[in-house]
Amino acid sequence: MSTRLTRRRTLRGLGLAALPALAPGVLQLRTDEVVLSGCASVTEPGNYVLDGNLDCLEILADDVRIDGRGYAVVGETTISGSRVSITDIVLTKGGRVIGSNRVTIADSRVVGHPGDQSDPISQFVLADAARCEVRNTSFFTWEQGVVLRRTTRTRFESCTLISPVVLRLADSHRNEFVDCEFLTEDFQVRLVGSNRNVFRRNLADGGGPGFQLRDSHRNRFVENEVDILIAGFELAGSDHNALRRNVVTTGLSAHGVTLEDSHRNRLIQNDLCGVSQQPVVESGGSTRNTVRNARC
Repeated sequence: MSTRLTRRRTLRGLGLAALPALAPGVLQLRTDEVVLSGCASVTEPGNYVLDGNLDCLEILADDVRIDGRGYAVVGETTISGSRVSITDIVLTKGGRVIGSNRVTIADSRVVGHPGDQSDPISQFVLADAARCEVRNTSFFTWEQGVVLRRTTRTRFESCTLISPVVLRLADSHRNEFVDCEFLTEDFQVRLVGSNRNVFRRNLADGGGPGFQLRDSHRNRFVENEVDILIAGFELAGSDHNALRRNVVTTGLSAHGVTLEDSHRNRLIQNDLCGVSQQPVVESGGSTRNTVRNARC
C-alpha cells in the first residue's frame, strides 16, 4: 500500500501555514520538513527526509528536495517531477527519471539488480529528460548500467559506473561526462544516434572498446584515459567528431582508433604509444579525417 504525502498550501487571508495532512507513519519534523516512510508517493512540493529505509519511492511533484540521510530505497524508484533534488541516498533497484527537467542526484549510490538474461534490464534510465545533473554518485549494476534515451543537456560529474555495459546514449544530445570512471570487463560507452556530447577527463578501463559510436556526430572526447583490451575508440558511420589529447593503451593486438565509413573526424595530439596493433589508427572506407597524434 502506498503512503500518500500531501502538504496544504498557505491559508489565504490568515497568513498562517497549515499543517500538512499526514498519513500513518509519517512524522512532521517542522513546518518545512516531512519524513518519508513505507512506499512513498510524493505529490506535493516541499522538503522531505528519510529516517529509515523506504519500500519504494515515486516522485510526481515538482520542486521537491529529499535528504536520504544515507538510507536506502529497497524497491523501485521513479521520478517524473521536475526541479527535484536528491542527496545521500541508496537506490537498490536502480531508478527511472522520465520526462523530467532539472533533476539532481548527488552524493548517492545506485545498486542494480539482476534480471532475466534473455531480457537485460537497464538499471538507471533517463528518458525524455533535460538539464539533469548527477554528481559524486557510484553505480554498481547488472546488465546495462546507465542509459540515456532522448535526453539532452544532462551532466554526470565525478561518478563511478561499473556494469557489463556501463553507459549507453540513444538519440541523446549535448550531454556531458566529466571526471568519471567507466569500469567493466565488457563494453564501456556506446553512443547510437547521439550528437554533440562531451566526454572530458574520464577513465575507461576494462574489456572494450572504450568508446563506441554508431551514427553519432560532432561529439568531443578530450583528455580521457582509455586502458582497454579492444580498440580505444570505434567509430562507424560517425562524422565530425573530435578526439583530442586522449591517452589510449590496448592489448590483444587492438588498434587505438578504428574508423569505418566515418568522415571529417579530427584526431589531434592523442597519445597512442601504448597501442599494440599497427596501424594505431585503422580507417577503412573513411575519408577526409585529420590525424595528427603525438609522436612516440
